[in-house]
Formats: sequence, C-alpha cells, structure tokens
Amino acid sequence: MHLYEYLSILRRYWLLALLPPLIAGTLSLALALGRAPAYQASALALVSRVPLSATAPSPLPDVDERSTWMTTEYLLDDLPFVVGSAAFAADVRDALAAEGYSIDATTIRGSLRADVTHRAVTFRAVAKTPEAASAMLRATLATLQSGGLKYWGRTSAGGLNVAVLDPPGEAAPVAGRREVLRDIALRVALALAAGVGLAFLLNAFDDRLHSPRQAEQWLGVRVIGVIPKE
Repeated sequence: MHLYEYLSILRRYWLLALLPPLIAGTLSLALALGRAPAYQASALALVSRVPLSATAPSPLPDVDERSTWMTTEYLLDDLPFVVGSAAFAADVRDALAAEGYSIDATTIRGSLRADVTHRAVTFRAVAKTPEAASAMLRATLATLQSGGLKYWGRTSAGGLNVAVLDPPGEAAPVAGRREVLRDIALRVALALAAGVGLAFLLNAFDDRLHSPRQAEQWLGVRVIGVIPKE
C-alpha cells in the first residue's frame, strides 16, 4: 500500500482519528487546572540505634558495638513502615500542633515517605504549602528522635540516633508547568495513536470501493474508466 493510500484512509476517517486526542487533551488540561497545588520537601539523615553502653555500663563493649550496628540494619528495614504507620502519624500530628499547624493524622500518613539507602534515610513530605511540608519534616525527625524504639515496642532498650545531614530545605512544587505540559502531550500522543489505529481498523472492515486502485486489487483486472461524481 502506497503512502497516499494511508493518507486517504486518514482523510476518510479524520474525525475518528482526531476525536480521542481532543478528548484526552481537554480532560488532561481540565484535571491539571483543577488540581490543588502540592509542595514536596525532603531531608537526609543517618539513623542508627543508640549503643546500650551509652545508656548503661556494658561489660562487653566490643560485642555491644557490633550488635548495635547489626540491630540498626533490622531497624532500617522496618523504618519505612514505621513512618507510614498510624501511630507515627498521630505523634507527628501532635508535634505539628505544637508549632501551630493543624493537619490530621490521615493526611500526614499519606504525605510522609522514607527511602532507605544503606544507613541513610531520605524523608519526603508533601503538603499544600511549602511551609507545611517543611514543618512536617521537622516534626518527623523530632518524633523519630524522641520516640526511639517505642514504635518497635521497646521502651527500655536505648533509643535511636537521628543525625541530620541535609535539613528540610525549601519545598518545591510537586508538578511544575513543564511536567504538566509533558504529561498532557504524552496523553494526547497516545490518544492520537489510538485514534489512528481505530481508523485503520474500521477501514479493514469496510467492504466499499473508494478508489480505482482498490477495485483493481479486489477484482484483479485493470480499471479502464471511472464515472466521475457530479
């Protein structure tokens, strides 16, 4: 099939090919304009268990030091689940209330995230304002430092040491204008591909003759004349 035949198919079903991208672009733009603004802040910290010898005398300091680092690995495996728990969110809510921020625990639970790499933990918080996102991170770090091992059900075995490497910086928009435009363009392109595919699919089921070349292909004989349309 020649290129002009493909173009003739698209010209015949142009409405079907253009309707999906028009709908996708309109809906994507409406959703982007109606979406509430959100800001994300992040902080980097090293989290480790406080050695028992730091809170009580230990007759075996070398064993205690090695055991401390081994225990830290297990604690860090659980840390993302602790940060995403209802109990931790309730404590962060109380810490935020002390700073004058009124954010419910359910919102906090869905806004906090912790990503662990070795013993470094990147905390991220999403809120409606940059100030609230930064405050949520400060409350998270303070709550983890003060709560210690109570989230593991152990209140008498030392605590956690949270060494902040990168404090909560200025929060940035979750989705900027460039990201929104790129997302809309991608949706429109996918919808256009779907519309073109539907156009060729309908053409495959169309048993009408639309051109002399098509008649020659179907009948196997040469067309010697065409009655023009008035």
